[in-house]
Amino acid sequence: MNELTMDSDILLSLTSSVVLLDEYENIKFINIAAAELLQLSRMKVIGVNWRYILPRLLDNLKKSKTGRLTLHDYEIHLPNGEKTYLTCTISVFEMASGTGWLIEMSDTKRLHRISEEDERQHQYEASRLLVKTLAHEVKNPLAGIYGAAQLLRRKIPNEEKLYKFLDVITNEVNRLKNLVDRMLGPSRHGIKELHNIHDFLSYVLGIIENEKPANLAIKLDYDPSIPSLFIDFEPMVQAVLNIIQNGMQAMEKFGGVLTVKTRVESKFTLGNKTYPLVLVLSILDQGKGIPEDIADNIFYPMVSSKKQGTGLGLPVAQDVLRNHKGLIVATSEKTGTVFNIYLPIEKGTNA
Repeated sequence: MNELTMDSDILLSLTSSVVLLDEYENIKFINIAAAELLQLSRMKVIGVNWRYILPRLLDNLKKSKTGRLTLHDYEIHLPNGEKTYLTCTISVFEMASGTGWLIEMSDTKRLHRISEEDERQHQYEASRLLVKTLAHEVKNPLAGIYGAAQLLRRKIPNEEKLYKFLDVITNEVNRLKNLVDRMLGPSRHGIKELHNIHDFLSYVLGIIENEKPANLAIKLDYDPSIPSLFIDFEPMVQAVLNIIQNGMQAMEKFGGVLTVKTRVESKFTLGNKTYPLVLVLSILDQGKGIPEDIADNIFYPMVSSKKQGTGLGLPVAQDVLRNHKGLIVATSEKTGTVFNIYLPIEKGTNA
């Protein structure tokens, strides 16, 4: 690699991911950014065929001999089990020993997620607007029904047999009013204050302690180094509580372990902003998973797989996270569901 000494020093320091192949299609050089992207040891892949790190990318590398070839949306499975998407550009590279290839890679998973998030946000906002409009329209006749029931009670004193029917009317009106209020979401946004995430989770888990089935265990997997972050306490309690209760309900028949995990991601993009640090709160259940026919719509109002479900818990939770500049993402299989809650860790602000 003597002829590459100067070039390799430059390539090594690039933030772009670069791999250099020799004339035998073996890896001659890989920079730090590429090794981190592919989660590989730089020294261990030197000298091996390029297909070891980029399987099924291209049948014949010599197709790029005439110039530059760019391949989009290349799916790769990383050593940690996750999958990501790459854009790979292959260019001919002349070396003293012969003609090689330069492969430049960029991770497009983040762009995919941002695009999907943006599309879902537009659909979600349209759905929320419809639900809120209907909810406002329903509240007026409910108030009239409730008022009429109270007036009847005063007009027919000492009629205990009739009172029980009026009680049914007023109780059902109150139930519908509560449902409508949930559809409308929080009426105001409170002040965000600094909280330790693990103290917060201890409070939430304390709420569900008495309703936890005997066949269900809760596993805590915390990163104790996570700094405190600003949250609006009560709405966030409701949001996280909704997700934990969903996990418990998914496991109530066969039981299992519900895992609550905290981690930190660095340089993570939420919306159109990249944050230096983001909390990832993961809630993993061992239930039967979310039905495929509703998996893409669970954060829309009135979508639920439960017979008695209102389909409001997850939309309300997503609303709370959006008010915190965060996001909830669900990944579900037949062996269980993972809800990842992303919250930016911002210092010096409670806005």
